[in-house]
Amino acid sequence: MKFSIVIPTYNRADFIAQTIESILAQTFTEFEIIVVDDGSTDNTEEIVKQIKDSRVHYYKKENAERGAARNFGAKLAKGEYINFFDSDDLAYPNHLKEANDLILNKKPNIFHLAYDMKSPKGQVTQTPTTIADVNQQLIKGNLLSCNGVFIRKEIALNNAFSEIRKLSASEDYLLWLQLASQFSFHHSNVVTTTIIDHDFRSVVTTNTKSLVERKELMLKIALQDKRIKEYYNGSIKFLKSNTYSYISLHILLAGEKKQALKYLFKAIKSNFSFVFTKRFLAIIKRLL
Repeated sequence: MKFSIVIPTYNRADFIAQTIESILAQTFTEFEIIVVDDGSTDNTEEIVKQIKDSRVHYYKKENAERGAARNFGAKLAKGEYINFFDSDDLAYPNHLKEANDLILNKKPNIFHLAYDMKSPKGQVTQTPTTIADVNQQLIKGNLLSCNGVFIRKEIALNNAFSEIRKLSASEDYLLWLQLASQFSFHHSNVVTTTIIDHDFRSVVTTNTKSLVERKELMLKIALQDKRIKEYYNGSIKFLKSNTYSYISLHILLAGEKKQALKYLFKAIKSNFSFVFTKRFLAIIKRLL
C-alpha cells in the first residue's frame, strides 16, 4: 500500500461525502482511506457507510479532538506514507499521482503539495504562494495545509500530533515545526487540493479567548522544545512576532482594540522588523 489517507471528522455530515469522493476519484489508485469519527453526534456514520468502496474504512471513537483522531488513524495505517486530510476539503484528481511522482524522484521523508482556497460556490479565493524553502519559512508562520503534507509512516508514528485539547487547530503547526527541526521538508508548487472556505471552519468559529489560549500554549510548547530552539536558534523571534501579531489581528477583528494593542506591542518587542510587514500595516489600518 503506497498511501493511507487519514481523515479525522467531527459532525461533518454535510461535507464528508464530497471529501471522500474527491479522494476516490484519484488517477493513482494504490491507497486506503481511514475515516476516524471523533465522536460525531450527527449522521456522519450513516453518510460514510453509504459509500460502497473497499478502500474506505470507518472507525468511531470517543471525542478527544483532531490530534488524537489523527494519531488513532496513523496507528491503523498500512500505507508507506500517511496523508492527513481534513473532512471538509477536496482533493483534485492529481493529488496522489503528484505525490507518487515526487516520491519516485526525491524519496523524501516528508513533503508538501500546494493548495488553493475556494468559496463554497467554487470560486477561487486564494491562490498558492510559491514556497522555496519550507523549513526556513515555517518559523514565520504556518504556510502548510494538512491536506498537502505526506509523512513516512514510521516517522508519523514516532512524531505524533499533540492531543492537548486547548491546542486544537494549532497542533498541526506545532508538529510541522517539530518535524522541520529533524527532517527536510520537500515541496511541490503543483496544486493538488483545495480548502473550502465555509462559515463553519474551526478557524472562523473559534472565540477570541480560546484563540489566545491556543496560540500562547503553542508558542510556549515550541519554545520549550530543545530541537526547535537549536534548529531555528536566532530565528525564534519570527515565531514570537508571528504568534503575537496573529493574536492581535484576530482579536482586533472581534472589536477588542485594547487587547489587540497589547499583543501588537509584544510582536514588535519580539521582532522589530515586524513593523515592515503587511500584517503590521493591516493591524494599524484597522486600529485607526
